[in-house]
Amino acid sequence: MHQGSGTAGILTRLRFLLPELPDSLRITAEHILNDPRGAVSGTIGDLARAADTSTGAVSRLCRRLGLDGYPALRIAVAEDSGSRSAEHWNVDVSRGIDPGAPLTDVVRTLEAVQARAVHDTLAALDLPAVTALARAIGTARRVHVYGVSGSAIMARELALRLSRIGVPCWTYADVHDGLAGAAQLSDTDAALAVSHSGHTAETLAMLQCANEQGATTAVITSAHRSPLADLAEHVLLTTGTQTLFQDGPLAARHAELAVIEVLYVAVGQLTYERTVDHLARTAQAITDHRRDRPTIP
Repeated sequence: MHQGSGTAGILTRLRFLLPELPDSLRITAEHILNDPRGAVSGTIGDLARAADTSTGAVSRLCRRLGLDGYPALRIAVAEDSGSRSAEHWNVDVSRGIDPGAPLTDVVRTLEAVQARAVHDTLAALDLPAVTALARAIGTARRVHVYGVSGSAIMARELALRLSRIGVPCWTYADVHDGLAGAAQLSDTDAALAVSHSGHTAETLAMLQCANEQGATTAVITSAHRSPLADLAEHVLLTTGTQTLFQDGPLAARHAELAVIEVLYVAVGQLTYERTVDHLARTAQAITDHRRDRPTIP
């Protein structure tokens, strides 16, 4: 149902699968991600022992990835890790940050995990879904964006961008306001939800209401097996790596913003003349509110 762009490698797919894997498969996957080449350098038994799981868990993980068996996994991991060896942000960094780590190490780790999250998300992004959603947004009578708590920030970010290029857009973080607004939508409208977990009850209620009115629906989420993903017509998946002080939702922020950027640009391309006109007019409107830089003698 939700296919990626076709450029996502096996390591990217593993990172996307992590949140929904049972413990034994997740531990095996994390062991591979922490040391891709070393993890598959031996036999299936070697991997199982190193990950403290079982050969059965390794085989089940292979099946979840759509691979015929461990030999196919070894080849896929070797090819993917080899293609990434020259990428400066793909260095072997700790997946956590020690409380006493110097800021130089913190910066290096954050650079790597955030760049990796953006890369992996865009590599697997469902581009046909982005295009279809951009068309719906570009021609919609009204566009609603739902998101609560931290996701409300990302919802607001998208709405600010769309409003700037002439898209009639509203954001809702309060479920009562959101439901009242969603009840007034129709099949000429579009509604998009932002939820890292895909299980947020308030966000689900708002998108469900929009769906019942016939609006085009979409979700930006890290969970492709979730109530929101099951409900939405278009699913734009994100991924992120957790570090100290950055749990799942916080770790996904840069990836979510990357998806928002792509969607915004896609809408702008499809409504080019209107977009250029609105960007020029809005820029002119705020010109008088920008102070000139002082001249330095």
